[in-house]
Amino acid sequence: MAALRRLAAGGLTTLLALALTSLPAYATTKRPVATTRPTPPAVVKKAAVLPPQIYQLNPIKVNPTVQPNIMILGQHLTPASTVQVGGRPAITVQAPDTYHLLIKLPDNLSQGSYSVAVTNEGGTATATDELVVDASGTQPSTMLMLVGGGILILLVLVMRLARTPGLA
Repeated sequence: MAALRRLAAGGLTTLLALALTSLPAYATTKRPVATTRPTPPAVVKKAAVLPPQIYQLNPIKVNPTVQPNIMILGQHLTPASTVQVGGRPAITVQAPDTYHLLIKLPDNLSQGSYSVAVTNEGGTATATDELVVDASGTQPSTMLMLVGGGILILLVLVMRLARTPGLA
């Protein structure tokens, strides 16, 4: 029983010592109570939004089935900007900054040339170059051409090794 009392007394002494040593740290981190009235927040005037400017469309010639997105390079492009391709609304995919706008072309664009217009709160800008839609999807892709060339080179090397007299 005496051991239990000594253990309890030691535990209480430890807790008291911990409380006394942490009290100054608690007192320094406690924030003082403000006796003055808080000032109302200053009225922030909303900056005027400048009209967009379009410098470049990338790519200028596109096949919508292979590459349905284009990048608009310009200025004052925001995520709230709307884009019209040939009078049809496009979908804004990403606006990483005020100079780039990635858009998804409208569905079912037929072959031809289309004007691209960007509108924001400040106004509307139309690209000087027109977007050319080329729907010829019969061309093989660059990756397919590289794979085919690689296989052809591999076959030529295997044939050369088979004909080497020292290896047969």
